[in-house]
Amino acid sequence: MPLTYSAGSHKDSIHCAIAYSSELYQIEDWLSVLTKTYAQHPSNGLAKVISYYLTRLIKHDDFTAFASQPCHYFTMLKFWQQQIE
Repeated sequence: MPLTYSAGSHKDSIHCAIAYSSELYQIEDWLSVLTKTYAQHPSNGLAKVISYYLTRLIKHDDFTAFASQPCHYFTMLKFWQQQIE
């Protein structure tokens, strides 16, 4: 189930999915909720939370085994770190 990550003025959505790791899937679901919330109510604090969860996802033991396109997560992390003032 691919997820779309986007924010306010960020027009290029990034599609990627992590398959079959329940903890990683839960983090992805949470990131989906957070990014949708950010699109409606952008804030520095929310960008920090999104960066935290992306970092947590990338550092997870199962990340390399289950990430279909890991480079997209690094790109997303860079984007969200730039949103932090």
